[in-house]
Amino acid sequence: MQGIDDKDLAILETLKADSSLSIQKIGKKTGIPIATVHHRLKKLIAAGIIRKYTIAIDKSKLGKKLTAFILIKATPKSDQTALLEKLMKHPDVEDGATITGPFDVLIKVRVEDVEALDKFVLKYLRTFDEVSQSESMIAYRNLTKE
Repeated sequence: MQGIDDKDLAILETLKADSSLSIQKIGKKTGIPIATVHHRLKKLIAAGIIRKYTIAIDKSKLGKKLTAFILIKATPKSDQTALLEKLMKHPDVEDGATITGPFDVLIKVRVEDVEALDKFVLKYLRTFDEVSQSESMIAYRNLTKE
Protein backbone atom coordinates (compact mmCIF):
# COMPACT_ATOMS: atom_id res chain seq x y z
CA MET A 1 0.00 0.00 0.00
CA GLN A 2 1.24 3.47 -0.81
CA GLY A 3 1.41 6.08 1.93
CA ILE A 4 -1.37 6.85 4.33
CA ASP A 5 -3.21 10.08 3.64
CA ASP A 6 -5.60 12.30 5.62
CA LYS A 7 -8.65 10.27 4.58
CA ASP A 8 -7.05 7.04 5.82
CA LEU A 9 -6.07 8.72 9.08
CA ALA A 10 -9.60 10.07 9.56
CA ILE A 11 -11.04 6.59 9.04
CA LEU A 12 -8.53 5.05 11.45
CA GLU A 13 -9.15 7.67 14.15
CA THR A 14 -12.91 7.19 13.82
CA LEU A 15 -12.58 3.41 14.13
CA LYS A 16 -10.17 3.77 17.03
CA ALA A 17 -12.84 5.70 18.93
CA ASP A 18 -15.58 3.15 18.08
CA SER A 19 -14.78 0.05 16.07
CA SER A 20 -18.45 -0.95 15.93
CA LEU A 21 -19.39 1.86 13.54
CA SER A 22 -20.86 0.92 10.18
CA ILE A 23 -19.27 2.12 6.95
CA GLN A 24 -22.17 4.55 6.59
CA LYS A 25 -21.54 6.07 10.03
CA ILE A 26 -17.81 6.31 9.38
CA GLY A 27 -18.59 8.15 6.15
CA LYS A 28 -20.95 10.52 7.93
CA LYS A 29 -18.49 11.26 10.77
CA THR A 30 -15.54 11.82 8.44
CA GLY A 31 -17.33 13.40 5.48
CA ILE A 32 -15.85 10.74 3.21
CA PRO A 33 -18.16 9.04 0.66
CA ILE A 34 -19.32 5.55 1.68
CA ALA A 35 -17.78 3.87 -1.39
CA THR A 36 -14.44 5.51 -0.60
CA VAL A 37 -14.63 4.42 3.06
CA HIS A 38 -15.37 0.85 1.96
CA HIS A 39 -12.48 0.83 -0.54
CA ARG A 40 -10.05 2.40 1.96
CA LEU A 41 -10.99 -0.07 4.70
CA LYS A 42 -10.33 -3.00 2.36
CA LYS A 43 -6.90 -1.54 1.52
CA LEU A 44 -6.05 -0.87 5.19
CA ILE A 45 -6.99 -4.44 6.10
CA ALA A 46 -5.09 -5.94 3.15
CA ALA A 47 -2.00 -3.92 4.12
CA GLY A 48 -2.19 -5.23 7.70
CA ILE A 49 -2.69 -1.75 9.14
CA ILE A 50 -6.05 -2.83 10.55
CA ARG A 51 -5.45 -6.22 12.12
CA LYS A 52 -8.76 -6.69 13.93
CA TYR A 53 -11.81 -4.94 15.30
CA THR A 54 -12.14 -5.20 19.06
CA ILE A 55 -13.77 -3.82 22.19
CA ALA A 56 -12.44 -2.05 25.27
CA ILE A 57 -13.37 -3.82 28.50
CA ASP A 58 -13.38 -2.08 31.87
CA LYS A 59 -11.76 -4.89 33.82
CA SER A 60 -12.29 -3.16 37.16
CA LYS A 61 -16.04 -3.61 36.63
CA LEU A 62 -15.36 -7.32 36.21
CA GLY A 63 -13.61 -7.43 39.58
CA LYS A 64 -10.03 -7.07 38.28
CA LYS A 65 -9.20 -3.89 40.18
CA LEU A 66 -5.45 -4.32 40.67
CA THR A 67 -2.90 -3.67 37.93
CA ALA A 68 0.68 -4.79 38.41
CA PHE A 69 3.78 -4.64 36.26
CA ILE A 70 6.16 -7.52 36.78
CA LEU A 71 9.81 -7.44 35.77
CA ILE A 72 11.20 -10.90 35.11
CA LYS A 73 14.80 -12.01 34.89
CA ALA A 74 15.21 -15.13 32.79
CA THR A 75 17.69 -17.86 33.56
CA PRO A 76 20.88 -17.82 31.49
CA LYS A 77 20.52 -19.27 28.00
CA SER A 78 16.72 -19.44 28.24
CA ASP A 79 14.62 -18.26 25.29
CA GLN A 80 13.10 -14.98 26.52
CA THR A 81 10.68 -14.72 23.60
CA ALA A 82 9.39 -18.25 24.22
CA LEU A 83 8.98 -17.40 27.91
CA LEU A 84 7.01 -14.28 27.07
CA GLU A 85 4.79 -16.23 24.66
CA LYS A 86 4.02 -18.76 27.42
CA LEU A 87 3.23 -16.01 29.92
CA MET A 88 0.94 -14.22 27.45
CA LYS A 89 -1.36 -17.28 27.44
CA HIS A 90 -2.44 -16.62 31.04
CA PRO A 91 -5.79 -14.78 31.16
CA ASP A 92 -4.54 -12.25 33.74
CA VAL A 93 -1.63 -11.11 31.53
CA GLU A 94 -2.68 -8.11 29.42
CA ASP A 95 0.58 -7.05 27.80
CA GLY A 96 4.17 -8.14 27.64
CA ALA A 97 7.53 -7.26 26.15
CA THR A 98 11.11 -8.43 26.09
CA ILE A 99 13.23 -5.54 27.35
CA THR A 100 16.77 -4.29 27.82
CA GLY A 101 18.44 -3.77 31.17
CA PRO A 102 18.89 -6.01 34.19
CA PHE A 103 15.52 -7.72 33.57
CA ASP A 104 14.52 -9.54 30.41
CA VAL A 105 10.72 -9.52 30.32
CA LEU A 106 8.03 -7.09 31.45
CA ILE A 107 4.39 -8.12 31.81
CA LYS A 108 1.27 -6.23 32.82
CA VAL A 109 -1.30 -8.21 34.79
CA ARG A 110 -4.84 -7.41 36.00
CA VAL A 111 -6.06 -9.31 39.04
CA GLU A 112 -8.71 -8.94 41.74
CA ASP A 113 -6.47 -7.97 44.66
CA VAL A 114 -3.06 -8.39 46.31
CA GLU A 115 -3.84 -11.97 47.27
CA ALA A 116 -4.56 -12.81 43.63
CA LEU A 117 -1.28 -11.15 42.60
CA ASP A 118 0.55 -13.18 45.24
CA LYS A 119 -1.06 -16.35 43.87
CA PHE A 120 -0.14 -15.37 40.29
CA VAL A 121 3.52 -14.83 41.21
CA LEU A 122 4.01 -17.76 43.58
CA LYS A 123 1.77 -20.43 42.04
CA TYR A 124 2.16 -19.53 38.36
CA LEU A 125 5.11 -17.33 37.48
CA ARG A 126 7.62 -19.02 39.78
CA THR A 127 6.78 -22.45 38.36
CA PHE A 128 8.62 -21.63 35.13
CA ASP A 129 12.16 -23.00 35.09
CA GLU A 130 13.13 -20.04 32.85
CA VAL A 131 12.31 -17.49 35.60
CA SER A 132 15.17 -16.76 37.99
CA GLN A 133 13.83 -13.56 39.59
CA SER A 134 10.81 -11.26 39.46
CA GLU A 135 9.91 -7.87 40.83
CA SER A 136 6.30 -6.68 41.04
CA MET A 137 5.12 -3.08 40.98
CA ILE A 138 1.49 -2.23 41.76
CA ALA A 139 -0.12 0.67 39.90
CA TYR A 140 -1.93 3.30 41.97
CA ARG A 141 -3.95 4.62 39.05
CA ASN A 142 -4.49 3.50 35.46
CA LEU A 143 -5.00 5.72 32.45
CA THR A 144 -5.57 4.21 29.05
CA LYS A 145 -5.15 6.11 25.82
CA GLU A 146 -8.14 5.26 23.69
